[in-house]
Amino acid sequence: MSLRLLPLDCPSCGSALRGEGLDTIFFCGHCGHGAVLEHEGLRLVPSGALLPAPGRSSGEWRPAWLLETEVTVRDRVRAGGRRSDGWRAERVFVIPAFASSLADLTRLARALSQAAGSTAETPRAPIRGGVLALEDAVTLARHLVVGDEVRRSDALASVTVEIALRSSRLVAIPFERTAKGLRCAITGVALRG
Repeated sequence: MSLRLLPLDCPSCGSALRGEGLDTIFFCGHCGHGAVLEHEGLRLVPSGALLPAPGRSSGEWRPAWLLETEVTVRDRVRAGGRRSDGWRAERVFVIPAFASSLADLTRLARALSQAAGSTAETPRAPIRGGVLALEDAVTLARHLVVGDEVRRSDALASVTVEIALRSSRLVAIPFERTAKGLRCAITGVALRG
């Protein structure tokens, strides 16, 4: 096994990037561009920020993936073996990219994906903790769709869900610090874990 040290300098402006121990997602505090750490080094990724809801503030920012996708649900079989119609639609998902419990990430992703507004310029505040690879964000988006299908009124036995990624970008999502922890300043979802 060989180790190789990679410089953590912004691929856009050359400024030193700051992160935490396991970070693989970085936002430049100087120019605001996002980058992902890969085997070859840092790769520039389109980035932006989602704005807080009116009346809410952004005390700290966390990374997320914004995925523009085409979702296909097929081979939908209800209990008893009866087939039901599948569907296809374009969907946007906002998938938190920082470490948290799966339950919190799922609740927050579901709420953000329903409430996501337009993006703005990335804030120059620290945005750290990015550990979720793009492929894992797509998997979590698939998890959300399967969860939606399971909650439908018919009894589901099996389903096939495909997510075709049209585009992806990093976004900073705003949080408010409360006495109990963090609360998303877009959706109001509080992180428990």
